[in-house]
Amino acid sequence: AEPDPLRRAPRMTARTLSLYALVAGVLLTALVMGLDAARPRAGLPEALRAGGAAVMGPVLTRVADTFPAPPPDAPALAESQARLALAEDRLRELSQESELVRAPHLSALTESNHEVVVARVVAIGAFGPAGPERVTIDVGSVDGVSLDQSVVAADGLVGRTVRVGSTTSDVLVLGATDLVIGARGVDSGLLGTVSAPAQGDLATGSQGELTFTAIAFGEPRRDEDLVTVGSPDEIPFVAGLPIGFIHSVEEWTGRPNVEAAVTPAVDIGRLDVVAVIVPEGR
Repeated sequence: AEPDPLRRAPRMTARTLSLYALVAGVLLTALVMGLDAARPRAGLPEALRAGGAAVMGPVLTRVADTFPAPPPDAPALAESQARLALAEDRLRELSQESELVRAPHLSALTESNHEVVVARVVAIGAFGPAGPERVTIDVGSVDGVSLDQSVVAADGLVGRTVRVGSTTSDVLVLGATDLVIGARGVDSGLLGTVSAPAQGDLATGSQGELTFTAIAFGEPRRDEDLVTVGSPDEIPFVAGLPIGFIHSVEEWTGRPNVEAAVTPAVDIGRLDVVAVIVPEGR
């Protein structure tokens, strides 16, 4: 059958018009951006931009009006989700604080009248050979914190304070290239130092490991725990804080300065709640 010459073309729906308007707006925006990139100092792109905004602004607003409105309870739902997230974060923080204060090395310090200031890690600095070298905590001088104080986590030593503001402090962490700590083997009593691995050290075999260097004749023992020797007046380090354990030992030749690879007790990259130890004094 022959087509009816009087049949009219189908009418375009509002959805189709909105789609066409949206495509036209995108094409016009692309044209303006292309001209702007090609001739950034020309006056033509600015004129096109103004004209396009005047013409397409009402059209795009009309298109936006076609989308369904959010449900009436959307603001209340968003607020409830935010409150739930804050409550979960606070619960996790309280759980970590409880674990921290129950740690054996921290319990012993509080029993000996040391003051402990609980803090949270709020920033992590640049990475070095053994991981992050500094962290920032949310306590400062108004909380009783000062320079060169030990900072610990539930698992052991974190580092020492090197910059103290009124409400925040920077901590130089275990494994930083310019931090050397006196250490002692718990079982052998062997003295030495723990530092970041240098190029060619045994500890460079695994990311995050440290180097223990014995300063006396003796053989470090594999899997032996290391603790801090301590400093005069406990500044910067309190004695007996867990540092880590010996992971592997180079071949012993009966000489001092034997090196061993140390796995730190604390994973600096996962720190959250820590404590600053205020020395008791002499």
